[in-house]
Amino acid sequence: MVKTKFMEELIEIQSEYIHLLELGLKDWEEEYFIEFVEELNLFWKRNENVLNTIYEYEFPNLETIFLTAVTKIDLEYLQHYSMKLSGKICLIDDSLISYLNLLDKDLPPKMREKFSNVIQENIQESIELFKIASNDFFILPLRTVIPIEIVTKAARQFFVSLFEGIISIEDYFKKINSFEDIERYLKEPVKDWILFGWDDEVGNNSLKERFTNFINTEFMGNKESPISEIFFFSQIGYLSQGMNILFTMSTTNFVPYIRGNLPFKYLTVLYTSLKYNLKLDLDQQIIRTSISYLFERIFDYEKLINVTYNEFLTKIDGLNLYGYVIKNLQLENKELHDISLRDVNLAVNEFYEDKFLPLF
Repeated sequence: MVKTKFMEELIEIQSEYIHLLELGLKDWEEEYFIEFVEELNLFWKRNENVLNTIYEYEFPNLETIFLTAVTKIDLEYLQHYSMKLSGKICLIDDSLISYLNLLDKDLPPKMREKFSNVIQENIQESIELFKIASNDFFILPLRTVIPIEIVTKAARQFFVSLFEGIISIEDYFKKINSFEDIERYLKEPVKDWILFGWDDEVGNNSLKERFTNFINTEFMGNKESPISEIFFFSQIGYLSQGMNILFTMSTTNFVPYIRGNLPFKYLTVLYTSLKYNLKLDLDQQIIRTSISYLFERIFDYEKLINVTYNEFLTKIDGLNLYGYVIKNLQLENKELHDISLRDVNLAVNEFYEDKFLPLF
């Protein structure tokens, strides 16, 4: 990586950020917590202009990927290894600020404790990644590129569009009083893709059974809340996340690196639904996102558990996951509707078996 003046600035910003995280983890006490949140918010606000300039002028568009829709990096599963195979510039979309600001609210004790543990794990992994690969991965608040008000408005509008005969959020809460109301107003195509929680999948169980299972196992709010409220919160977080990723892609031209089935599905649904209405031209980014997502599904970290990060970098030098699949299938400049996901999956498997695994 060529160290321009802006890149030198970014390296310094990252070092200062890690130092703040180390202090926060060391002094993780209730009386210091509010001050810690304020310090991080002010830190990113102070560096906002230079970061936006770096995003616009320093990072190559399709060669820059950003890990997003995760609560932690998962270093124990060598997720940074698989990510490094995809992009020249690897960014981590830092979820910490969002979680910290949420933790700052008046949460129930059990939920607060759970979020507190997630946040501390997040901080520990960020510090560890910096030690392993400083200046190789950058942990940045990419989700703040888009104002939260825009994301919230777009997510709520899309939520309303899931229903037939409901024209606003207010109308939704007025008309929905039971799960039978949800089923009656929900559009038929939506029932074929909508998910409830990370472990859910569209299969043999009915929509109501999947929703009930979500309430019993994953829903962290008040289980006695009205059904309309629980259903709303079961979707609005995923829709907001998808909208944020979509708008970040459009603003920066970076490629999201997504590991989970749920965020991948919601992003692709949102994009295909909004592509023509919003005149979005993100097909090449979505294609690359699909390639790395499919690679993640077959990546076996246990085969590399004894390989150090530096050894890994040496072995994969010259390998290019996106380049291999795109060249083999001639995907350059193709539109999303012209590609076969099955063919992409076969090409990804071929790359994994023939090019990647033999190195280890």
